[in-house]
Amino acid sequence: MSVKISGLIARIRNIILSVTWHHCCIHREAIVSKKIPTKLKEVLDEAVKIVNFIKAKSLNSRLFEQLCKDMDSEHYQLLLHSEIRWLSRGKVLSRLFEFSHEIRLFFIEHKSSFTLSERLNDFSRLASLAYLSDIFAHLNVLNLSLQGSHVTIFKVEDKIEAMIKKLELWNLRLSKKNYDSFQYLNSFLELTKEELSGEVSKYIKQHIEDLQRSFHDYFPVPDTNRN
Repeated sequence: MSVKISGLIARIRNIILSVTWHHCCIHREAIVSKKIPTKLKEVLDEAVKIVNFIKAKSLNSRLFEQLCKDMDSEHYQLLLHSEIRWLSRGKVLSRLFEFSHEIRLFFIEHKSSFTLSERLNDFSRLASLAYLSDIFAHLNVLNLSLQGSHVTIFKVEDKIEAMIKKLELWNLRLSKKNYDSFQYLNSFLELTKEELSGEVSKYIKQHIEDLQRSFHDYFPVPDTNRN
């Protein structure tokens, strides 16, 4: 937040000429997370619209809560998405995926004409939603680990490097149809006993590879030879 202080960088450099300056690592990670293949972005946007449809009207929200209570569901409320906190989508998507059965029943019982309700019957869409829930959860964990007064630039570099290595490992596992790194997706595939289509697998691998490249671009290896 020091960039808000007028002339701070210039004043510090008047005292220490060799000082280096870094942009906020949390903002950079948020930017990295926003690069998503078009097909996955469609699933993400539709998921947010489904949540907003239920949460935007108090009647819908109350009816849905009562349905969940009647079904003894673990949760009673969906989480509302905030565009300000992009990575908050991880929790929003996870809750939506956990509620997918209850939401289907909600739309059926109330004879909703909501155009996106059929998406919750689509295997590929649900698999994509499960993957997005997982990857945003991973990114959110990283984001939280970069916060706090005790976090130094050295810790940031270590955590980003570790994340890049994880992405490389996940991509390798995906090539072997190993989904152990993605809790929701793995559980969903085991439950349905179906396999991901080649198209969905391609988009997921593309996203993992895009994240790798973006992390390299926004968190370049420091120049140790710099004077």
